[in-house]
Amino acid sequence: MLLIDTRTLKTFILAAEHENYRIVSEKLFITQPAVSSQIRQLEKEIGGKLFNKRGRHIKLTELGRLFHKEAKDIVAQSERSLSQISKFQQGFNKTLRIAISPLLADTILPSILREYTNQYPHVELSIQVLESKEIASLVEEGSVDVGLSCLPGDPNVKCLKFHEESVGLVCNHDGYDAESGPIVDAKDLLENNIILTDNHPSYWNVLKEQLKATLSSYQFMSVTHSYIAKRFILEGIGVSFLPKSIINREIVEGRLMEIPVSFMELPKANMYIIYKYEHEIETEFVKFISNFHLS
Repeated sequence: MLLIDTRTLKTFILAAEHENYRIVSEKLFITQPAVSSQIRQLEKEIGGKLFNKRGRHIKLTELGRLFHKEAKDIVAQSERSLSQISKFQQGFNKTLRIAISPLLADTILPSILREYTNQYPHVELSIQVLESKEIASLVEEGSVDVGLSCLPGDPNVKCLKFHEESVGLVCNHDGYDAESGPIVDAKDLLENNIILTDNHPSYWNVLKEQLKATLSSYQFMSVTHSYIAKRFILEGIGVSFLPKSIINREIVEGRLMEIPVSFMELPKANMYIIYKYEHEIETEFVKFISNFHLS
């Protein structure tokens, strides 16, 4: 294992660039014997000659040319790391790694990013969009710092429900206005259309059991992402039960219709924040999410 400090590497890099120990000694304000000593120690650590001497000048050996690039990379990485540590200690350029489910990415993420970056401009966000069932395990193993999920976490992580909203039965708009259009019966709609399921992991198992017990006929199609289910509905492919946050705009714009359902108890769609550690950056984000207004 090499034990080389960056001071020695910088001496070697200057020697490789100027091919003269005297110039290196002048630039570093040390004696030529000190330069020679550092190079000899480096060659001992590397296990081979780095320079061939030609009169007053030196030339890199083949090994020296190879190590020159590696030395510059090592010094550059060291300087970047020290810079990041310094900025971190001063409160700048902290990184928060967030995993977020597709549903939340399609609804609340833009608002969260806008408000959070305004309040915490020195925090760099790293975002991954992942299925809710994957998020808790990634938080537990330390691959991400915080998860925003449609499912609660397991006992090995901390979990906080930060939002709850209603779910509505939606279909493609029939083109009529509310006053002149025919009344749409929810049971008839469900029995005569494909029901797009599994687009929210927390409520579909219970919901499907209710539908099976209530409807005389049904046809399910599993569509695991809410935004894909919404697109299918807009294209007239089927109907579904979706959280209000993902359908509000299309209802206001007259592209989707929400149909009242009186014969079933509709579930709620929940959103959870999952985290493992209570470091300052995670604690601030949890507090921010807990106070964030979801419209």
